[in-house]
Amino acid sequence: MTPEDILKHPANVLSQAQREFYVEQGYLKVEGVIPQQMLDDLRAATEELLNESRGVTKSNQRFDLGPDHSAAHPRPRRIRAAVDQHPAYWAFASSPLMVDIVADVVGPDVKFHSSKLNFKWPGGDEEVKWHQDIPAWPHSNYSPVTVGIYLEDVTADEGPLTMIPGSHNGELFDHQDPTGKWLGYISDE
Repeated sequence: MTPEDILKHPANVLSQAQREFYVEQGYLKVEGVIPQQMLDDLRAATEELLNESRGVTKSNQRFDLGPDHSAAHPRPRRIRAAVDQHPAYWAFASSPLMVDIVADVVGPDVKFHSSKLNFKWPGGDEEVKWHQDIPAWPHSNYSPVTVGIYLEDVTADEGPLTMIPGSHNGELFDHQDPTGKWLGYISDE
């Protein structure tokens, strides 16, 4: 579907102005749309999995562990395939609210692909370099969308996700080194 076709469909959750902003800028920030109970359920599931990670000493199918991870101070970098790790994540991802939000920006034919829960720990120095998501995704077109949810409030001092407005209409940059090895980020050059 073209953006024009998508915008012809009635909005489910987002306003038409929000949908148009997404099409023009390539991202959208929406605050306060997730009900408190959903957030509480996600936080409780996350706490359960963080406690489980205390017994894990190396990365596995569930947890990608940070270098300073320990039983005393669990520090996973991410929970892999979160919807497969706890039913609260799938309940959230498949909820009518989330499906409707996604449909508002990609059109009515929504298909779920994958999930992960990333952590950014205080005092950590694991930088996420500038990158574009689309080079890493299996896709046959440019309709995929990433939905990011903060489980806690994040201030500018904490380094929230940053977008470059309109970059979705620009060049796709190489995410490999000169030998062709996948880096997952755009080189400084």
